[in-house]
Amino acid sequence: ISIVLSDCVRTLGVEIDASLSMSGQVTALCKSLNFHLYNISRVRKMLTKDACSHAIRSLVLSRLDYSNSLLMNVSKMDIGRLQRIQNRAARIVLKARKYDRATPLLKELHWLPVERRISYKVALIVYKCMHKIAPEYLISLLSMPHRSNYSLRSSKDTLYLNIPRVDSKKGEASFDFCGPKTWNNLPYELRSSISIELFKKNLKTYLFLL
Repeated sequence: ISIVLSDCVRTLGVEIDASLSMSGQVTALCKSLNFHLYNISRVRKMLTKDACSHAIRSLVLSRLDYSNSLLMNVSKMDIGRLQRIQNRAARIVLKARKYDRATPLLKELHWLPVERRISYKVALIVYKCMHKIAPEYLISLLSMPHRSNYSLRSSKDTLYLNIPRVDSKKGEASFDFCGPKTWNNLPYELRSSISIELFKKNLKTYLFLL
């Protein structure tokens, strides 16, 4: 059987390219989100701030967050493209001018920037793995170091995870690498949260203060 090769395939709503750069996904996402932002901006004058914010969260932020853990370690250029989308969304909600600084607007709306939203999602998945409420195939990718191999820091950290050695940028984007790395960089008090609701609340606060 002759199998036709493709440079990009779509699965579960995600565009995966042959080089695993995720640029195709970012391009498709930007196109879709710009379409929704354009339509919302046309009727912004007829919407209250709360109604506009709800529309943005439903049509833009939800799609920006969908499967965003796959965007860990994508290029700065692609992160910048997505960040401009979020900045535009914030300006629409708050009726800001085109060239107003976006950082104060994001803080006012209590929106994490794109890169931190990705870190939030990865850290949340690891938390679920640590508490055995994630799929088994993800749990199996994480491991704690043997006691004899503990470093000075990890010897006192019962929630420390192994970070495998990788030899490429693609390897650094894998969950078994970026998951433990993101997790280990969080304060121990945060990682030891007793419930997922408390973890999510404290994680968002922590990422806002970075």
